[in-house]
Amino acid sequence: MKKLKKALVLTCLGGLGYLIVKVLKTETAQDKLFEILGEDTYLSILNTVNLLGDLLSWPINFVKALLP
Repeated sequence: MKKLKKALVLTCLGGLGYLIVKVLKTETAQDKLFEILGEDTYLSILNTVNLLGDLLSWPINFVKALLP
């Protein structure tokens, strides 16, 4: 039961993170963040988010590359 709760919490957090990234990828959200944060801070955050996405997806891409 404890493992099930942990898996459910991790799934919910992953889904929430996915939704946040999807919303931040929209053009209107990016324009508003650019206005609020300024160019340097916005580009720094965008670079960090892209790097995080690459780090999380590298195992999947690695396995895809190994498949025939």
